[in-house]
Parts: sequence; C-alpha cells; structure tokens
Amino acid sequence: MWESVGSLEAGPWIYAMVALSVLLDVFLPVLPSGVLVITAATAAAAGTGASAGQVPPHALPDILALTLCAATASVLGDLVAYRLARRGGARLDRAIARSRRLSSAQERLGEALSRGGGALVVLA
Repeated sequence: MWESVGSLEAGPWIYAMVALSVLLDVFLPVLPSGVLVITAATAAAAGTGASAGQVPPHALPDILALTLCAATASVLGDLVAYRLARRGGARLDRAIARSRRLSSAQERLGEALSRGGGALVVLA
C-alpha cells in the first residue's frame, strides 16, 4: 500500500491531488487538505534524504510548484464560492425560505455572528 502512496507522491498526481483537495475544501471543509499540503511539503523539503542517496531526487515534489499549486487552488476556490453566492443569491434565499430547517439554521448563524462574529470567523 505504501508503494502506491509513494508513486502518487513521486509523479505529477500530487499537484493535482493538492489542487483538487484545496479547491474542494472551500465547499467541504471536512476534507483534510491542510494535512495533504503539509505532508506533500514535508516530502518536498526532504532534500536531505535525496542528497544522502536514500530517496531518488525525481521522487520528490518541487516545493515551489507545490506552494503555487496550493495557493492558486485556494484563491480559485474562494473566487468560485464568491461567484456562486453572488449569482445565486436570490435563488439561494428562496431555497432557504422554503425549508424550515435551513431558515432556522440561517437565523442561528445570524445570531451567532451578531454576538461574536469576529471570534467565530477566526475559530472557523
């Protein structure tokens, strides 16, 4: 099993996995994108193993490309979420108004933000 994980890390798939994970993390915050980025960056920074001959240099992701990939995916995810919320605002409001459960959740969120919004946003 670890060999297959190593082969994903060695190829260009690691960049696609990091980008997709960070992009989807905007919509599904339960995804462990932070763990994936840190793991890939740790592997990229493991230049000591490569220089000692323990790890082949081509098996390590490039730290600059990894950083750019994660940052770009994060910005794109935020822009897509903003765009969806801006375009679908009226439709989203109508959908929330039709559901008693969603209306209740929206009211609770509004109350929580009015009481201590800054701390809630930082904590989230």
